[in-house]
Amino acid sequence: MNIDSVRSLKQSLVQTQLEPMAIAAGKVSALAVAAKPSRDLTPFRRTVALGVAPGKSGKDFRLAVRIQSRGMEDSPELERIRKAAKGEVDERYVGRIFKRVEPLRTRRRPLLIGSSIGHFRITAGTLGCFVSTKSGGRRVLSNNHVLADENRGKKGDAVIQPGDFDGGTRPSDTVGALDRFVRLKKTAPNLVDAALATIRAGIAADTTTLDGLGPLQGASTAALHVGMDVHKVGRTTGTTSGRVTAFELDNVVVTYDIGDLRFDDQIEIEGAGSGPFSRGGDSGSLIVDEEFRAVALLFAGGDSGGTNGKGLTLANPIGAVLEALRVTLLT
Repeated sequence: MNIDSVRSLKQSLVQTQLEPMAIAAGKVSALAVAAKPSRDLTPFRRTVALGVAPGKSGKDFRLAVRIQSRGMEDSPELERIRKAAKGEVDERYVGRIFKRVEPLRTRRRPLLIGSSIGHFRITAGTLGCFVSTKSGGRRVLSNNHVLADENRGKKGDAVIQPGDFDGGTRPSDTVGALDRFVRLKKTAPNLVDAALATIRAGIAADTTTLDGLGPLQGASTAALHVGMDVHKVGRTTGTTSGRVTAFELDNVVVTYDIGDLRFDDQIEIEGAGSGPFSRGGDSGSLIVDEEFRAVALLFAGGDSGGTNGKGLTLANPIGAVLEALRVTLLT
């Protein structure tokens, strides 16, 4: 199929097959978890995510089908998706996908891209990069669940480096404060998991060094494509390489503390070689292309799927992140 045909098919299937399943699941779940506070309920369950993947010839495209629940593998819904795509599918079981936060992990001054950081209440995530606001102020960029504790943080809350799991404490390791974030939505699709933190006066920042790679070269304006080689520097797995396996992935359900949240228009990446591209604690990592230009912000991953069997990583397109926060990349 050509790419426009895949995009049109994906949009149609999300509306006719996937969204009705989410609505039905929400009604059933509300009865099953009646004892759970209503604020913690989310209408999404893990079913199937759809995106764009390469075709067999390398010049055409197929529908990327990512199965998030074993119960969906032999379901009539999945069979209808296969039939609608006339068999032109890149189908993989990816299982449950989690936010990438957990246990460079040491104290870093100046602040360094890829190092451990976090809201004082979370374990630890990754310092993605540095950005500039319209007024010219410097900010740290990472995920909402790293800097804003999944919407629970308040403007001015302490951000520490290293994160709590890595021994960071207040006030000695406080490097800044939560500034603003894109709220994670429970009842509608999310596009980004992103937040900003101010940098405390007197704290230096190395805004360009990508440890083990080279200097950051700004944000890419080129279109992503399947097979693109990418790299990242993260708190847990350090410097790793991978490749884009799908893009414009919709209906991806990711497990957070506040519930299972849906994400649309996401990028899927698998590790190159024998290792994973990311693990817990790499949330917030900046992903760059071969020219060391920023292309995405890592936020989640699972342990299933991928050519090497080491799982898949999900990331927000960097353009969407910068636009949502109204900032520009600082280099």
